Amino acid sequence: MKVQQRILIQRLLFAVLAAFGASMALTWLLHAHIMDIERRKLFDKVFHDVGADIRERVDSRMIRQAMIARDRYYAMRDEPWWNDPDESSRRLRALADELGVDEVCIADASGMLTHSARREEVGALDFTKAEGQAREFAALLDTETELAQPLLPNSLRGEMVKYVGVWLPDGGFIQVGGREKSVRNVSRTAITGLTNDWPVSGDEGGIYVTTGKGMIISHPVAGREGSLWVEPGDDFFCEKRVIEGFPVYIVVPKRTAIANRRVLVLTSAFLNGAALVLAAILVGFVIAAYVKDRMRERQSKDMAMAKSIQESAIPRVFPPFSEEPRMDIFAGMTPAREIGGDFYDFFIVSPSRFMFIVADVSGKGIPAALYMMRAKATFKGTAQTGMPLTDVAQYANDALSRDNDANMFVTAWIGELNLETGVVTFINAGHNPPLRIGKDNSAVFVRERSGMMFGAMPGVKYKAHELRLSPGESLYIYTDGITEQPDAKGELFGEERLRFSVETLLKTGCSAIERGSSPLLGALQAAVLAHGGIVEQADDCTQLVIRWNGSGEGTGWFVKNFPATQEGIAMASDWLDETLEHLEAARKKSPALHVILDEIASNIVKHSGGTGFDFHVCRTDDPAGVRLVFQDDGTPYDPLGHADPDTTLPAMERPIGGLGIMMVKKMSESMTYERKGGCNILSIQVKC
Repeated sequence: MKVQQRILIQRLLFAVLAAFGASMALTWLLHAHIMDIERRKLFDKVFHDVGADIRERVDSRMIRQAMIARDRYYAMRDEPWWNDPDESSRRLRALADELGVDEVCIADASGMLTHSARREEVGALDFTKAEGQAREFAALLDTETELAQPLLPNSLRGEMVKYVGVWLPDGGFIQVGGREKSVRNVSRTAITGLTNDWPVSGDEGGIYVTTGKGMIISHPVAGREGSLWVEPGDDFFCEKRVIEGFPVYIVVPKRTAIANRRVLVLTSAFLNGAALVLAAILVGFVIAAYVKDRMRERQSKDMAMAKSIQESAIPRVFPPFSEEPRMDIFAGMTPAREIGGDFYDFFIVSPSRFMFIVADVSGKGIPAALYMMRAKATFKGTAQTGMPLTDVAQYANDALSRDNDANMFVTAWIGELNLETGVVTFINAGHNPPLRIGKDNSAVFVRERSGMMFGAMPGVKYKAHELRLSPGESLYIYTDGITEQPDAKGELFGEERLRFSVETLLKTGCSAIERGSSPLLGALQAAVLAHGGIVEQADDCTQLVIRWNGSGEGTGWFVKNFPATQEGIAMASDWLDETLEHLEAARKKSPALHVILDEIASNIVKHSGGTGFDFHVCRTDDPAGVRLVFQDDGTPYDPLGHADPDTTLPAMERPIGGLGIMMVKKMSESMTYERKGGCNILSIQVKC
């Protein structure tokens, strides 16, 4: 009996062990299969996401080339050789080479290809009757838009070609085509760095984008671009796909998957061995808590990454254009959450055009931040084509209205400053009115009629307005997070309190822009938070201030504020050198002008007790003259009201002081002084 029991126990034990082993083997095989399926799904998703970004950037670059070709077309079609198929084809081939593409062709309003870099195609292709990918471009005959196709085999030649097209206002369209190599060359800079800090699975893995010859142009680690692609070896999963002509590699370490596989097998062993419901419940609780912590950690990392990406997309270095004396700009943003929907941007469009924008996306959090990035890229990409401001607004609105399933929108104030004349051309799309800050520190709202917010509906026409800034005048632009901050009683900060705060701060010595910073913006942000008190910040707060300093080429007037310190004198001396580059007639008087600056500014620093001084450099009515104007907020002092020292007396017998002013008088053609608005104003005219 005992023998039978022993045999039964042995058989049961063997059966349990066999079942346990079979269960573990099946678990291992199933997990290996599932892991392979999940890996393929993961790779498909990552390729889809990175492919969408690559295609968007490549499409943007190719469309930009097509727009350039459209501009050149308007110049070429008036040439006498335009209707000569041989000569026009040769010219279009040269244009294609210049733009870095392989094909440039023009279709008329009926869809017939009338001009092409390929002579044999002229008159042989009717897009309205064509088959395949060429037929798609017939849509440009009826809609004012652009069309971009992916790299596809050409139906006539069989080679891979990417075509884009842009409509022509008088009918027809321009089509630009490029083979893989040309597409890569045109779009390479747009792809560089695209996949920096873009993990594939958790914190593991990376995405590499290379050229056709294997040079890496986008590496998971920023700054590692430029090396050659090397296969990662057997310790990694690696897959390659070609997207828009760019070889793209996804790499994930196998050790991560193997570790997860072992964890699952050991967990199955515990469950099969224990066979207790309570143990299963406890394990479930443990796993749930672990997953929740991991999700919270992952969400925190995602939010931190999103914040970092958002901050890197907004200009943070001030002054941004230290070599540009005609204007100063400063901006800042304080999100209500980790990431926000506000943004600002500014950039030089041409030597005389400077564009700036402050915008507020509806909503908060990641959705608003994503829409913000889309809006910012759309505005900048469109504006840098050089088209008029009204066209920029219309194109951006149409682009933001498409595929806007979340029904988000953007309010924005877009301005374009003419650096020569001080004229600001602007469009207000449902945004708060900015404040115009005068040289007397007054603040007045600019309340031109507002247009429709961006993204609400396509087809909206926008009207541009103009205002002219005098040298030294500024614009202060903000989002509604400033004016709509409530206090504990629900009272908003409001526009009138904002205007009063700006005037008060400026008149008590707070500078709008000073040495690459803005004490005014910091003080206003503090005032808004103080008004809110215990109430948390209700919305993103974004501010921008831009000051026009004048232009030697247009108005002949420059002005800038400097602190009443020795460092301020040195800064003013450097600025004078920059300004004289725009006043050719005054350059030969540079040594004398520097002596005058040093003497007058030293008196202000040592004796006035003021906080700073405005230094004006301007052309006079006489082309051979220049005027220096010094304005400080110190105690009243008229340097012309004192007699010059008697230089015939020995040095020991002469009173101290007065020699500097006397020397300035001798070097100048005329000097005047007045006390106005609580300031000393000394004007010195020098003949060049």
